[in-house]
Amino acid sequence: MITEIAVAAIGSLGLVLVAMIETSRRASNKRWEDNKADHNFVVAKIEDLGSSLGRSIDRVESTALRTEAKLDQHINDHVTGKL
Repeated sequence: MITEIAVAAIGSLGLVLVAMIETSRRASNKRWEDNKADHNFVVAKIEDLGSSLGRSIDRVESTALRTEAKLDQHINDHVTGKL
């Protein structure tokens, strides 16, 4: 029976300690400042990715247009017998 009491006491003490730590953590302004800093970092990274993605799409599109023109000319050369 003493074992059960000891286990219950240790469990209760752990529960109280966790509750105290969590209460102080939630009341902390630093938590909100850290969250805001993290949010701003993520937003900046998303904006960077978005701008570079736009440049990549433009580059792929211009390359595709050049390739299409070369392919059209090549097919035309085959058809007209200029090869």
